[in-house]
Amino acid sequence: MLCEKAGSPRAPDLPVGKRVLKRFPPERAQPHLFSESFPMRVLARLNRFFWKYKRLFIPGLLAALVSSGFAIVVPIVVRMSVDSIPRFVTLYKSYQGTPFADALYAEFFVSLLFFGTVIIVLSLLSGGFSFLMRQTVVVASRHIEYDLRNQLYDHLQNLSHDFYLRHATGDLITHATSDIEQIRRYVGPAIMYSVRAVVIIVTAMTAMFIISPQLTWYALIPMPFLAVSIFFVAHMVHSRSDALQKQYSVLTSRVQEALAGIRVLKAYVREEMEATAFEDESRTYRDRSLDLARAEAAWRPIFLILVGSASIIVVWIGGRLVMEGAVTIGNIAEYLIYVALMTWPVAAMGFVITMVQRAAASMDRLSKILDEKPSIVDGDQTDPSIDTITGAIRFENVTFRYETEGATILKNVEFDVRAGTTLAIVGRTGSGKTTLVEMIPRLLDASEGTILIDGRDVKTIPVDVLRRAIGYVPQEVFLFSDTIANNIAFGNMDADSAAIEAAAEEADLLENIQDFPDEFETFVGERGITLSGGQKQRTSIARALIRNPDILILDDALSAVDVNTERTILQHLRRHYGKRTIVIVSHRISAVQDADHILVLDDGAVAEAGTHDLLLSMNGIYASLHRKQLLEAELEAIE
Repeated sequence: MLCEKAGSPRAPDLPVGKRVLKRFPPERAQPHLFSESFPMRVLARLNRFFWKYKRLFIPGLLAALVSSGFAIVVPIVVRMSVDSIPRFVTLYKSYQGTPFADALYAEFFVSLLFFGTVIIVLSLLSGGFSFLMRQTVVVASRHIEYDLRNQLYDHLQNLSHDFYLRHATGDLITHATSDIEQIRRYVGPAIMYSVRAVVIIVTAMTAMFIISPQLTWYALIPMPFLAVSIFFVAHMVHSRSDALQKQYSVLTSRVQEALAGIRVLKAYVREEMEATAFEDESRTYRDRSLDLARAEAAWRPIFLILVGSASIIVVWIGGRLVMEGAVTIGNIAEYLIYVALMTWPVAAMGFVITMVQRAAASMDRLSKILDEKPSIVDGDQTDPSIDTITGAIRFENVTFRYETEGATILKNVEFDVRAGTTLAIVGRTGSGKTTLVEMIPRLLDASEGTILIDGRDVKTIPVDVLRRAIGYVPQEVFLFSDTIANNIAFGNMDADSAAIEAAAEEADLLENIQDFPDEFETFVGERGITLSGGQKQRTSIARALIRNPDILILDDALSAVDVNTERTILQHLRRHYGKRTIVIVSHRISAVQDADHILVLDDGAVAEAGTHDLLLSMNGIYASLHRKQLLEAELEAIE
C-alpha cells in the first residue's frame, strides 16, 4: 500500500505561515504551445486508448458529421421560406378578389407550415445525432479516464520506497484526480468540438462563398479577431488555472497533514496557528481562483461584441446587395444563421487549444510518474524456481546511503543469522536500525555489499516470494479505516475468524477486543485513531503473525506497550523459537536479552555483537544501556 516515510531526503524546507512545510523538488517546466515540444507529442501517448475504444469514437465522430450536416441544411430551408414570402404576396395580390385568392392563401399557409416542419425535423435530427455523439465520445472519454486512473494507481502501488521519499502525497492525489480530469476533457469534449467545428466552418463557408463571395468576406472580418481573442483569453485561463492547480496541491497537502496529525495539533494547542497558516494558503487559493474567474469572464463580452459585429456587417452590406439585386432577403437570413452557426465553433477552437495545452501539461506530469521505474524489481539474476525460504539471513559488508543525500546510513554491516533463531538489534536513535531491517524484505537495496537469504543473494529471490515469507511490523504503525478484524486479516486475506482470533490472542490483544461493544467488528477510524498506541501496535503485530511468516520482523513494535504486555507478547513469540527467524528491534534490553544474537549499532556501524551475557561482560554500549534501564526501573518502583 501507499505510504509516506519519515526521515526522507527532500529539498530544503520553505516557511509557510509559522510552520515549516516540506518543499519537494520542483517539476520541470511544461511545454508551451509555441515551443518545439508541441503538446501533441506529449498527448500521442493516448493514441492507444483511441484505438481501444474505436467502437465508440468512430460512431461518435460520424454522428458529429451527420449532426453538423443537418444543422447546415437549416439555413437553406430558412432562405427558401423567406424568399417564398414576397413571391406568394405578389401572387396573392394579383388574384385578390377572385375565387382563387382563398386557395392561394391556404397554399401559402401550407407551404410555410411545411418549411417550419422541415426546420423542426432537421433541428431534431441534428440534436439527436448530437446527443448520440455525446453518448459515444464522452462515454469513451470516461472509459479512458477510468483506465488511466487505474493504471496510475496500479503503477503507484508497484513503485519502490524511494519514490515516495521524493513526492508529496497531496501532489500524487492531484495527479490522480485533477490531472486525469484535464486529460479526459481532451479525449472527450476537445475532440468532439474540433470535429464538429471543422465540419460546420468548412461547409458553412463553402455555402456562403457559393452565394456571395463579397458578402462572405465582409461577414468573416470579425472571425479572425474572435479566434485570436479567444485564444489569448484561453491562454490566460490556462496559466492561471495552472497556478491555481499548484496551489490546490499545496492546500491538499496541508489539509492531509493537519488531519493526520490532529491529535498532535491539539496536544500542543496549535489549532489557532494551524488555522492561521491554512487561512493564508486558502487566501492564496481564493486570489488565484478570482484571477481565473476574471480571465474566464472576459471571453463572453468579447464573444458577444464580435458576433454582433458580424451580424451588423451582414445586415449592412447585405442590405446594399439586396438593393442592387445581387442577393435576396432570404440570403441575408441564411447568412445570419450561418454566422451564428460559425461563431461558437470558431470560439470553441480557442477553448480546444487551451484544453489541449492543459491536457498536455497534465499528461506530461502523469508521464513522469508512469515512466518511473521501480528501483527494486525482479531482474535477470532472479531465479523464478525459488518459491520458498527457510529464513537464514546473512549480511556481508553491507553499506547503504540515500542517492539523493549521499549520507551513509549503514557502514560495512556484517552478521549471520541461522534459520529459526532470533536476532535482536539495539542502538541509539538514528543509528540505522530501521534501515537495516527494511533491507531484509527489499524495501531498500544495499548500496554496497551483499545480503543473503538461505545462502542465496536476496536479488535472486523473486520479490513476491521474499515478501510473502516475511511478517513485518514497522516502527510507524498504520491501520486502515476498517474493522479490527479486517485490519488483522490484511496480513492473510484468506484467514477465517478462528485464525484472526488466534493472531489477536498471540499479540495479547484478544481481551481488549472482547471489551469493545462490537468486538472484532469495531471500526478503528482513520489510521486507527480510536485505538490506543499499544492497541494499534498489537493489531499490527497480529497482522504480521497471521501470515505465519518464515521471518518475523518487529521494528520497535513493543515501544507503546507496558512491560507486562511486552512480557506476555514475548512469551507467545518464544513458542515459535526454532520454527521461524525473528528479528527484533527495540530500545528495551528486556525485550532482546533472550535473543540468540544481539547487534549493537552505533552511527550506522556494528559496534558490538554477541549474546546478552557476552555483551554485558564487554562493559560497552550495551552494558551502559542495561545499567541505565535497570536504574530507571528501580526509580519507577520507588515512586
